[in-house]
Amino acid sequence: MPRPYDRLFKTLAEDDPRGLLHLFGSLPLDADASVEVVDRELNLPTLSVDHVYQVRTPRRHWLVHYEVQTRYRADIPERLTRYAQAMALRFPLPIETVLILLAERYAPRHTPDRLELDRGSLRISMRYRVVRLWELEPQMILQAGRRHLLPWVSLMHSSEADLRRAAGLIRSAGDRKLASEFIILGGLRYDKEDLARMLGRIRGMLTQEMIEDSSFYQMILEKGIEKGIEKGIEKGIVKGLRSGRLEEARRNLRRVLELRFPRIGRLPKLDSVQKPKRLEALLDAVVAANSLAEARTAIKRARVA
Repeated sequence: MPRPYDRLFKTLAEDDPRGLLHLFGSLPLDADASVEVVDRELNLPTLSVDHVYQVRTPRRHWLVHYEVQTRYRADIPERLTRYAQAMALRFPLPIETVLILLAERYAPRHTPDRLELDRGSLRISMRYRVVRLWELEPQMILQAGRRHLLPWVSLMHSSEADLRRAAGLIRSAGDRKLASEFIILGGLRYDKEDLARMLGRIRGMLTQEMIEDSSFYQMILEKGIEKGIEKGIEKGIVKGLRSGRLEEARRNLRRVLELRFPRIGRLPKLDSVQKPKRLEALLDAVVAANSLAEARTAIKRARVA
């Protein structure tokens, strides 16, 4: 069964594909080009890529593949390689693969941008570009007049003034969908109530049902559910409030340990840790661990075992 569509990116693909390609550095807004959204399903029972675009300019014709991740996982380079192979066999075109990381707190300090495999007669060399949203300047959106991209300002290298400007533009447009996306997308980084206050009057037009039905909320629920681990983490992030950050971090950590490494036990000393950042850093390490031994090493280094 193919995975559900990521509604947020599906909307962007339909409403403003050129803006999306501009945001992620694949195509300037003023380029003479045609863009076609390619069906994500590659007719393989277990392979569904995120977002693929066929781009044609007077000098070039190629595929752009965006893979979007809230939380980095160790198997991403291999998955990108599988996707690229499948696309290369179906489309006789050059492929530009881009890994898009949404949140700094869930990304490794050094993110791989290639994979080299040597399996005897088979040799594979895969290179891809990594986009870290928190390193992008928001002016590329604020000055471009692409209102469908405004929610992304909340995850970019934005000042409070930039956030307020984006919120003001959304408020002026009176677009409730954009407002809900601004709140939910920004909830990966900021307090949702603070973002809602920036929206002013339009926040009164939003209901909890609308927010929970928003594209990015659905992306978190749909794409984050891998082996049952990220569902609990991301739902906790969406629901988390400032005052509950410590307990949320502890609960998320125990949930991941329980699901991934049930033999590791309860680790009662986790209850004595009172710094959310310490627990969150350990959570990142445990999620990235490839074995029980690696998880135990990470816990030992955090000095909570």
